[in-house]
Amino acid sequence: MSDRGIEFKPNMDDPKYVKLTSGLPEGISRAEISYRKAGGLRGSREVHRSAAEFAHLRTSAHTGYDGGRSAPEQLTLGHAERYIEQARQRMREQDNEIRRIHEAVDLDCPWCERRRTYIGVLGFITGVAGILTDRPAEWGQELLHQHAYRCDRCGSMQYFADGFLAHPLPGRPGT
Repeated sequence: MSDRGIEFKPNMDDPKYVKLTSGLPEGISRAEISYRKAGGLRGSREVHRSAAEFAHLRTSAHTGYDGGRSAPEQLTLGHAERYIEQARQRMREQDNEIRRIHEAVDLDCPWCERRRTYIGVLGFITGVAGILTDRPAEWGQELLHQHAYRCDRCGSMQYFADGFLAHPLPGRPGT
């Protein structure tokens, strides 16, 4: 079961394994917590949280292709739960920041004083045209995606770069 960047396996109520991809500390792209009990061939084995004696935490950094996983760090069950709760808290803070930014964006037309509506993603080609073709795949050209909002009365437009905010912005229905 997944909880927005926190995946519990096999279920959320009594997992054996938790994979975190959101709400992590700076520089960490992924974290894995496995609940363990002494025994087995490697000295410990993975069990459900209700039967666990301790937990292992492994993290991956933002470096390179595979990121490189850390060696397992042994945690108490309380520290493992605290790590998950801190990730949830960071996710709530990120959501609040995104909500604050969304609410601060003014999409009212300055001339008509009407709300602009979302019309979709438009692609803009930057750079110079190619020698043999006008396709953006030529060297020196790039296709930039912009989210566009248009005033239904005067036609004025407002653009937002793709990848910063989720569009359409809340309360601004698309056409």
